[in-house]
Amino acid sequence: MKCPHCQSGEINKNGRRQGRQNYICKHCGKQFLDCYKPRGYPLEIRNICINMRKSGMKYREIEKISGISHNTIILWMQQISSAGESAKQQE
Repeated sequence: MKCPHCQSGEINKNGRRQGRQNYICKHCGKQFLDCYKPRGYPLEIRNICINMRKSGMKYREIEKISGISHNTIILWMQQISSAGESAKQQE
């Protein structure tokens, strides 16, 4: 195993964090985990919520069904609209 920051092989175990082994680099002093979990919701769930909104459901209704905060769904919709606008500007 190597340090992801300086690529040094001089590392030590340094306790546990989030239920996984934590390491520290002897060379640069950075702490890191051996592997990181992806954050956020799966793409399938995101697409389902977006499709529900496009079909006319309200944000709060989607929240009750999916258990995902309406603020998160609003953010996803804003990201889609801004991506569409930037694609139009490139044309």
